[in-house]
Amino acid sequence: MSTPREDGQAPPERMRDYRVEAKLRQSPDLHRLAQLFTGMALARTQAQRRGDSGSGQNPGGPVESKT
Repeated sequence: MSTPREDGQAPPERMRDYRVEAKLRQSPDLHRLAQLFTGMALARTQAQRRGDSGSGQNPGGPVESKT
């Protein structure tokens, strides 16, 4: 996974041989999935308190449709 970065520099030495592997499971790890969603919700709440927009969406605003 040694793709050149946008600034044209090579990745750091510790990342040059980095590989991501996925393993197929019979059932999802629901505990880890719950931790992921809890972490996302906490991050979004903290971002709202700081005034950051986070994902660029306005969850409290009206939904616009282009139909």
